[in-house]
Amino acid sequence: MQADAHQLLDWTQRYWAIENGLHYRRDVTLHEDATRTTRTSVAKALSILNNFLIGLMHKLGFNNLASARRFFDARIAKQLFSDFY
Repeated sequence: MQADAHQLLDWTQRYWAIENGLHYRRDVTLHEDATRTTRTSVAKALSILNNFLIGLMHKLGFNNLASARRFFDARIAKQLFSDFY
């Protein structure tokens, strides 16, 4: 099977769409790569929680995970430390 330039471009764009759309969110925004666990069960649980969080934020209408984190971080801090506000 031979691929032409347009097919190669399409395949490359699809690959990077996945990389930027999911892996970047998990690696950078959720700091998944910074986690240095040696236990497989912990890594699997973290991955499941991160996938759930990404799906939940998408369901709530957030297209930008970093923005969603800032939104909820501010509200949680306000609720926890309401006596200081």
